[in-house]
Amino acid sequence: MNIKINKLLSLGLIAGAAFLSSCERGKEWPSSQGKGDVIVKMLNAGEKVLAFDALSAPQTALLVDIRKDAPSEAALNTPTTVKVSFDQAYMDAYNEENDTEYELLPSNLYTTDIPAGADGFTINMAAGQFAAPINFTLTDATKLDFSKQYAFPLTITSIDGNGKISESKTAFVKVLVKNAWDGAYEVTGTMKDEAAALGGLFPMNYHLITSGANTVDGYDPDYWVNYFIPIMSGADVSGYGAYSPVFEFDPATNKIIKVTNIYGQPSANGRSAGLDPTGENFYDPATKTIKVKFFMYQPASIPTPPHIRVYFDWTMKRTGDR
Repeated sequence: MNIKINKLLSLGLIAGAAFLSSCERGKEWPSSQGKGDVIVKMLNAGEKVLAFDALSAPQTALLVDIRKDAPSEAALNTPTTVKVSFDQAYMDAYNEENDTEYELLPSNLYTTDIPAGADGFTINMAAGQFAAPINFTLTDATKLDFSKQYAFPLTITSIDGNGKISESKTAFVKVLVKNAWDGAYEVTGTMKDEAAALGGLFPMNYHLITSGANTVDGYDPDYWVNYFIPIMSGADVSGYGAYSPVFEFDPATNKIIKVTNIYGQPSANGRSAGLDPTGENFYDPATKTIKVKFFMYQPASIPTPPHIRVYFDWTMKRTGDR
């Protein structure tokens, strides 16, 4: 079957999903003829997760990427010093809002290619340099205290000269060891939509990505390459906008105890997720197989309580590391 991706917004399926691209100016400057300020930003601002394998060998990943937008070649060729601080106040506020207990990863457990001081990083961007990635190496993942939550709260707090700091200035980078359910899977099963003539795409490749000690986020690696479930609309691949499951497990029993929507409960378009208690809802470590039933609720489409629009019945067979 010749499958293509149907991205027509007129279907009302992907509305609300943002596919954004950023353009780094590099050595192209606007028609301001050199007027304006140097602006420094964090390219990957926001919340992110670095999930590592439970290995004693060192593992490296990108922590953050600092970028310098220059209004002229002369400005680009002027060295710039940027301070990226460990923002304890931001971490405290995050913990308060989310009822978490994140703390800064102890310095003896990692190294960075730009050395970290007690209060953060001082980045010296040379003449002509517009990108300063900070690469992070977890030296031994087995030495982490698995009863604790670790993160880097990073905020650009100062730059020298006449530069300005972008609103994209803070990243909250969680450092986790991949949990037992993280991996690449082949999904088979059924899907029933009570409001539209849409069907499941089976079998499909699917990733479960560690997002907490006991949670994994569903991710489509093939079609949308994003947090979506690929589905079939006729002969085309489509998807439900602002909907993707987060599975929470009980580590003592391997049972799935909760399913939520990564985009919110509900998301901006009114969709939420829930666990179907009639399912086995269980990970079998012997066969590396997950069986789960879950719902997509959407009151706008199904006005009668409990507002279940879509029934998912999945078997996920682990195929390897993602």
